[in-house]
Amino acid sequence: MFVRKRNICLLPVVAFSVMWVRLVGMAYSDEIKMVDGTVLEGEIIKVDGELISLRRRDGSVSGLQMKDVTLISRGNEISIISRQGEKLSVLRIPKSENFSMNDVVWIKKDTLTLQDLGTETTNVAAKVGTPEAKNDAAQPSVAIDEKNAPAETKTVTAPPKTWKGHIDAGLTAKDGNTESTTANLKGGYANERECDNIYFDAIALYEIVTNRDTNVDEVTVNEQRATGKYEYKHTPRFYSFFNQYLEHDEIESLNYRSISSPGVGYRFLDSERLKYKAEAGPAYTLERFHGGITEDSLGVRVGQRLDWQFWRDTKFYAKSEFVESAEDTNDWRVYSGLGLRHNLTKSIAVSFEYLDQYNNMPAEGKMKEDRTFIGSVGYNF
Repeated sequence: MFVRKRNICLLPVVAFSVMWVRLVGMAYSDEIKMVDGTVLEGEIIKVDGELISLRRRDGSVSGLQMKDVTLISRGNEISIISRQGEKLSVLRIPKSENFSMNDVVWIKKDTLTLQDLGTETTNVAAKVGTPEAKNDAAQPSVAIDEKNAPAETKTVTAPPKTWKGHIDAGLTAKDGNTESTTANLKGGYANERECDNIYFDAIALYEIVTNRDTNVDEVTVNEQRATGKYEYKHTPRFYSFFNQYLEHDEIESLNYRSISSPGVGYRFLDSERLKYKAEAGPAYTLERFHGGITEDSLGVRVGQRLDWQFWRDTKFYAKSEFVESAEDTNDWRVYSGLGLRHNLTKSIAVSFEYLDQYNNMPAEGKMKEDRTFIGSVGYNF
């Protein structure tokens, strides 16, 4: 594999932590599904006869009639409430780790049907009689007579994973008229869920050239970049986001460059094989150079990305970002990239990338444009 670069560099891998958003409320893990299909979340604090007391997220307490409840999810159990005239009965089954009440599309007294990615369903059935309900203030669900306890149950199948990632590396060693060693290491992670997406990618580039006349090694490339992004879906296509970019370039005497940008975006194309989105928002740039020189600016960021799986095992992508300072419109830069990734097997892939960085106001003595060509072999997970 190879890396070819003009006036650009890299070194270790920059660690970046992706922000956690919307974790508030996770302490309230109990869910109740009503007969009319409404799903209530909170903390079950008391069961008194036919009344369930539920503390909601806003701190208020709601009283729910047991006859209006059809399903209770608490702890590691799911309780199916069924009715026979004036009597209530319950069936308890184990709860999978990723179970959500919103996945339930059909309930019978002995069957629970879950929606799986909108296409398939998983049934959880138990061959039991219908035990008579008993009231128990210490439990949120109705107790089961031990003689009629479920004799056979099946665990709810966990939904398919929503995340994927890869790690790639390339190394080129040259000897003869020119002696040089070039290496690249990069990785990516994506977790695309129903309500939000999380993305992270990083790349490290390094090149050393040996002067044959002086036998002195010279580092010509020493650079690391990392990007973390969180997207929250307001609709299937419209989203808000927070994007964080970090860069270190030893050859350009750049200790770090940080670009923080919130904003909104829209998915114009969102099919399985073809995706295109564009986004925009304010951006805050902070740079620190060797010698303690620090610069910062407030501006705007505009970005777009295209992903096209044009063959079964081959994917093409194109991306670009434009960042401009509001204080000086001549201070702008463009980050763009093109890539091709082909899966040789389910786990092994080869990739080729072209990365371009254009800085309209580079540091003194540096060129405006850096171009990088990367070839690597990677592992998918």
